[in-house]
Amino acid sequence: MSEASPGARGLRPVFGAWLLLSALTCLPYLRAGLYPPRGSQFLGVFYSIPDVYNYLSYVQQAEDGAFLFVNKLTLPQHPGALVNLEWWVVGRLSRLIGRHPIVAYRIFGLGVLWMLLVAVDRCLSKGGLPLSHRQAALLLVFTGAGFGGLLYEVFGPPAWRFLDLTTGLFPIISALVNPHFVVGTTLLLWSLLAFSWTPGWRGQVLGLLLASALGLVRPYDLLVLVGVRVVMVLAGEPRPAWVPSLLPLAGLAPVAAYNYWVFYRNPAFTALSSFPYTFPPLGFIALAFAPAALLAGVLWWPRRARPGDPSRTGELLFVAWILTGLGFLAQPVSFSLQCLVNFGLPLLALGALGLGRLPRAVTIAVSAVFFSTGLLALRILLSDNGAWYVPAERLRAGLALRAQCRPGEVVFSPPDIGLYANAYSGCKAYASHFVAADYDERAANVRAFYESWTPAARAAFLDRERIRHLLLPGGAGAVPESWLGSATPFRQVAAVGDAGRTLALYRREPDAGLP
Repeated sequence: MSEASPGARGLRPVFGAWLLLSALTCLPYLRAGLYPPRGSQFLGVFYSIPDVYNYLSYVQQAEDGAFLFVNKLTLPQHPGALVNLEWWVVGRLSRLIGRHPIVAYRIFGLGVLWMLLVAVDRCLSKGGLPLSHRQAALLLVFTGAGFGGLLYEVFGPPAWRFLDLTTGLFPIISALVNPHFVVGTTLLLWSLLAFSWTPGWRGQVLGLLLASALGLVRPYDLLVLVGVRVVMVLAGEPRPAWVPSLLPLAGLAPVAAYNYWVFYRNPAFTALSSFPYTFPPLGFIALAFAPAALLAGVLWWPRRARPGDPSRTGELLFVAWILTGLGFLAQPVSFSLQCLVNFGLPLLALGALGLGRLPRAVTIAVSAVFFSTGLLALRILLSDNGAWYVPAERLRAGLALRAQCRPGEVVFSPPDIGLYANAYSGCKAYASHFVAADYDERAANVRAFYESWTPAARAAFLDRERIRHLLLPGGAGAVPESWLGSATPFRQVAAVGDAGRTLALYRREPDAGLP
C-alpha cells in the first residue's frame, strides 16, 4: 500500500487541523459576544452584514417550519418558491437549540468545515501528497491567502483594494466570516470526488445528487462544478469516453431550470439576480491571487516522472478549477466574483503538492508566511470595530418583534433595524437590504418619515403601505399622537433600551382597516 493510500492514513491529521481552525474562527465571535463595547451589542456577523442577515431571513422561515421560502425583500404577498437546503437545515437546528440562528450557523459551519477538510485531504492524497505532509499541507490551504494583509499594513486603507483580506477568495476568510461560502465549496469538491473517483454508476448517481444539492444551496458554485468537470473529462480521458463521462451532467437540467425560473422569471425573486453588482478591477484580483499563483508554480519544478503516475489525476482537479475560474475572469459578468469564492484553494493546493517533494518544514514555513493575511483579519475581527457592533436597543428591537409579528405583516423602521426584523421575526421590513428593487425609494421614504413629514402625511403613508408595525423613538407615549395624529390606530406594545436610549414598538389594532 502506498504512503498516500487513504486506508493507511486515518483522520488524525485532519482532526488536528480542524481543531486549530475551529479555535481560530470561533475566537473572534466569543470575544465580540462576551465583551462588546459599553452600551452596544454584537451583531453576530463581521463581513457582509446585510447579506448574512438576508440569509437569516430565510433561516427564520425554516424555524417556523417552512421549506418553500418567500422573499422578505418583496413586500406584496407571494407564495413560497425558494428552496435552499443550507438555510433550511440551519433553521431546523436553530429551532432545536431555542431559536438562536447565529449560534446555529456557527455550529453548522464548523461541521461543514470538517467535511471540507476531509474533501481537500482526499484530493491532495489523489495528487500524490506524502503522508508526512498532510497536516502541514492542510494548514497551508486553510490558513493561507495572498499578501493583502501585509500590503494593508504598509499602504493602509481603503481595505477593499486587498480582496484576499476583504472577500471570501480564500478558505481562511470564508471560514472566519461566511459559512455559506464554505458550504458551497464543500459540496463542489465532494461532487467532483464522486464523479471522478467513485467507481461505476454509484459515483455518477452520488455526484449528481450532491451537485443537485449544490444547486439548491449556492447556484454560482454549480456553474463552477460544471466547468471543472468538463475540463477534467476533456483533458484527462480519451475521446471515446467524453460523452459517457459528461452525460450524467444532463441530470442537472431540472435544478438548473428551477433556479432559472426562481431567479429570472419569478417576480418575487428577480431583484436578486438583476442587481448590478460591481466587478472589481482585474488588477486588484491579480494582486490578491499572485502569491498563491506563484506558489502553485512550484508543482512544475523538475521531478522524476513515473509511468502511469496516478497523481496526475488528482492534480487535474485543481488545474481544471483554476482554468474554470480564469474563464470567469476572461469574460466577467455581474456574478463572476461570486464564482471565484475560494478560488485560492486550488492554487494553494497545487503549491502544497509541489512542496510535498521538499522537507515538511518547508511547507510549515511557507504556511506561516501565507498566514499573514489571516492573522491581520483575526486582529481586525478582535478589535472594537463599530461595523459589527450596534447600540443594543436597535438589535433588541428586531428581537422584540418576534413576539409581535405574524408572517407577512410589514414593519416600518430604519433599514438596519429592518434587517434584524427580517432575521428574527415573521415580519417583512418595509426597508432593509439594498438589493431590493425599489430600495432607494423606500430608504428615502424612511428618512422623510422620521425627519420631515407631518403627522397627517405619516398616517396616510402607513395606511397606503399597509404597515402593521411601527418603530418610533422612545417617549412618544402609549398612543403616538405627536407622530401620527389623535386618530391613529397604533398602540404601543413594547419598549426596548435603557433610560435615554429607548425605542418603542407600536402595532396597528387588528380592526383598524387591515386584514
